[in-house]
Amino acid sequence: MKNRLLNSFFRTAAAFALLLAAGACKDDVALPMQRVALNTHAILAPSFATTLSFDVEANCDWTISVAGDDTSWAELSRTEATGMATVAVSIAENDTSGSRSLTIRVVAKRNAAAAEELSFVQASATAEGYLSIPDLRKLAADGDYTVTQDAKMRGIVVSSVQDNNYYDNCIALQSALKANCGITLRTDEVLYRKPGEELEIDLKGAVVGVNPGTGVMEVKPAADDKVSRTETTQVTPAAVPVTYEQLMSGDYESMYVSLGVQVVVSDMNKKLSDNVTVQTQDDERFVLCARQASTFGIDAVPVGSGRLCGIAGIYEGAYAVMPCTSGDIAMTSPRFDGGITLPYVLSIMTKTASNGAGKYIFYSGSNGTGSIDGVAATAMDGTGAGITAKLSSSGGNLGFRYWNENSGHHNLPMKSWTGGKDKDYALFTFPLNESVDGPFRFSFGWSASGTAPANWTLSYSNDNVVWYTPAPTDEPHFVIPQGKSVGSGKNFFYWTIDITPQIPLERRGTLYIRVTPFNQVTVNSGTVANGGEIRLHSCAVVEKVPSFSTEKPAGAVYFEPFDNLTTGLDYRHGDKLAGMLNFCGSDISVWDAGAKNGLSGTNVRQRPGYAQIGFVETQTVAQGSYANSAGSLLTPAFGASGTLRVSFDAMAYKNTSVHSNSGAKDMNGDLKSVVVEVIGGGTIDGAAKKVVSGLTYTEFKNFTLTIDGATASTALRFTSEPASGEFSRWFIDNICVTK
Repeated sequence: MKNRLLNSFFRTAAAFALLLAAGACKDDVALPMQRVALNTHAILAPSFATTLSFDVEANCDWTISVAGDDTSWAELSRTEATGMATVAVSIAENDTSGSRSLTIRVVAKRNAAAAEELSFVQASATAEGYLSIPDLRKLAADGDYTVTQDAKMRGIVVSSVQDNNYYDNCIALQSALKANCGITLRTDEVLYRKPGEELEIDLKGAVVGVNPGTGVMEVKPAADDKVSRTETTQVTPAAVPVTYEQLMSGDYESMYVSLGVQVVVSDMNKKLSDNVTVQTQDDERFVLCARQASTFGIDAVPVGSGRLCGIAGIYEGAYAVMPCTSGDIAMTSPRFDGGITLPYVLSIMTKTASNGAGKYIFYSGSNGTGSIDGVAATAMDGTGAGITAKLSSSGGNLGFRYWNENSGHHNLPMKSWTGGKDKDYALFTFPLNESVDGPFRFSFGWSASGTAPANWTLSYSNDNVVWYTPAPTDEPHFVIPQGKSVGSGKNFFYWTIDITPQIPLERRGTLYIRVTPFNQVTVNSGTVANGGEIRLHSCAVVEKVPSFSTEKPAGAVYFEPFDNLTTGLDYRHGDKLAGMLNFCGSDISVWDAGAKNGLSGTNVRQRPGYAQIGFVETQTVAQGSYANSAGSLLTPAFGASGTLRVSFDAMAYKNTSVHSNSGAKDMNGDLKSVVVEVIGGGTIDGAAKKVVSGLTYTEFKNFTLTIDGATASTALRFTSEPASGEFSRWFIDNICVTK
């Protein structure tokens, strides 16, 4: 009985196990078949050194093997991978008399049956019945040569017919990456062939020689139908790096070459189609030749340095480089001769009272409305600093102009701004010739018409790709006051933003600053409209956030170096500041105790490291209505009696931002004399007041006075006494009192 029960139990357990196994088999997921596929199974390569590629499409790990009599002439970028990948094959020049081949096999690592092969063949450079380009050039070395024998030639297209920057009805052909391997093919009609395609030309009856119209050696077949496309796989032409001497030698004529260059400063206000001069790092100069009808001819010239590629052609009797596409002009690195050092002023000051003529910038646009493509304002100093814009508009309300302004707020009017945040912007570009290691300050002039945005935000970058927003990030960085639309010489506002960078800003890099609308609220409280315009005016200044530490002179009983004053712009930048020459910091009435340091007064403003005494409102008042507000600065008591010696540095203000027909009331310069008054006991030259004359408009000058009979309560008041209609702004620094 017991045995029967055990047998029954085992039979039941076995049956249950079978059921479980069946269920498990039923739930198994079938794995996909391993698969390997190639996008091509044959590549026919040209004879010269180049790189071609093929794609592997797979769902598994795979590996590559290469078979052939000699495989040393080809190098693969990878020999194994997982899934999809592109494999580049770099090949050396085939200068033998015959073609050569490889078999490239791609196979799944865990399934040898999943495999595909590619036949890779490279043509010969010296096949029978063919003339090489160097041989063809030799035949015409002494004049035109007509080919009478049955012969052919082959060459790779390196110019771009589609971009239209080569001679009419011409294509540049190249057979190798070495000297004398280029020639120009001329046809009766335009031959639309793509760069990288190989052409074969039946040379019988062709004429080879230098075309007096172009200056380059050309091959002209007997008929256009003598030119055909070969079965060779299309390649991507690689530019041959050459020196200036090699370019000028003519050995690389009609070849695709590259050199490191930058546009000369005097041509930076031009378009590419103006055929600008470029220079190497050794100041060797030649022309970048761009036809007006080319796809990139209207573009502004690049402000930086970098790699220029193109066909070595001839322009006005000298060798030049003719870019094939806009991508050949990769000049985005800092200039050889420049990059800014801080402080730096990018000035919009005009040369005369006429529009469009800059004293310190080149302007590449026109003062009509329309396309802004290629329009830039670029510094003349070779730093590469400049201003461009991305704007939106319809109905012709698009513009990036350059205007003289009689108030001195010379400006770049820009419209329209309907695209919104980060879609419309002004872009400042500052190549750096020094590293910016800490906080920096950006000051600029910016105003707007009633239908333009009122609220604005700023961001910065070191690559013009990834942007960073300084604090505050959730509100505008500056706001144009409601109802204060620009015009009639007024409502030109000045702004300063301090930035602590979150990214490295290193020498030989570039600082980009972008100003864009924060939202679509306008100056007249409406919504941004087509035609709304801003005025980027006066200047843009990049400087380190100022800090000063002046040592107190030995024996001084009182010393005020104004080290705690750090705002406003330095007047000594001169007319580069244009209308922002008058950009002061805060008034003494709102200074904190540290900034005041015992001082008091009226109409005293901050400048970085010194003080301005006297003030004129120039942001919201037109130049014909300027009014002088005389200033007065009172020192604390010196706490010393007897005879005291006083010295101070002083400089007078002169409006240098306007031209003779501006109508500015202050254009003749402010007073060059000031008044020093003794308060609390004592005299200067027997009187309580002393008129000090001889201030200059361009630099601080030191003055010394003697106070007789001083008491512990003695202090000095620095002021001016202008007559009606006179202006009396002046600057003071380093007040020092000794016994």
